[in-house]
Amino acid sequence: VGLDDINWTSTESILTGSQPAYEAITAGTGLLDELLRSLPGNEALAAMCERYDFMDKLVLYDAPDAGVRVRLHLYRGGYFDRPHPHRWDFFAGIYRGSYRHRIFGTDEHFSTTTDPSKLTPLIERIERPGSTYALHHSTVHSVQAEADTISIVVRGPATSDRFLVLDAESGRSFWAYGAASESPDQRAAKQMSLDQLLATIRQVRHLTGVDPLPSRNAKGPAQ
Repeated sequence: VGLDDINWTSTESILTGSQPAYEAITAGTGLLDELLRSLPGNEALAAMCERYDFMDKLVLYDAPDAGVRVRLHLYRGGYFDRPHPHRWDFFAGIYRGSYRHRIFGTDEHFSTTTDPSKLTPLIERIERPGSTYALHHSTVHSVQAEADTISIVVRGPATSDRFLVLDAESGRSFWAYGAASESPDQRAAKQMSLDQLLATIRQVRHLTGVDPLPSRNAKGPAQ
């Protein structure tokens, strides 16, 4: 994955520099299959995979010295809007499915007192397979995905240790932190178990047209 030359202060560089990695993963060349197969045996990457109420995050590649990471996001059904900026600049591309993407502006006036019902999208579009974009970390946006939508995300170095999330359904806000700032209990609550990781990998392999991995209890050698 050639991401070394990206200038993470330039969305143009992020977009053009990440596009080859996205295309290599989604082109059906076997790279995704290879990355998924090796993931459970890579303790460092497996420990970074996370499960949330609305999505699963698989970490496919990590360059800790550069602060660069490639992730696969698998969305579940019933996902609802959560306007938020990010701790880092990033690239995203849709592999399968689709999501409604709303961009509200920057986080200059975005705070815990912001009423999510009063936010007005400046851009609203449907992202479909092949759609790619780069966002500055200060951009406030939200994603409303169809079930089983898969995206590929390339994130750059962290610019802060937390970001604010507005929960439009409850009308409340909360801070989300990077792993380095989380307590052991917070980290454990989102970290995938091995069974969850294997189940998500099987689902991704099925959704992307690759034969699913056998379950842990299956007899015979792994395919």
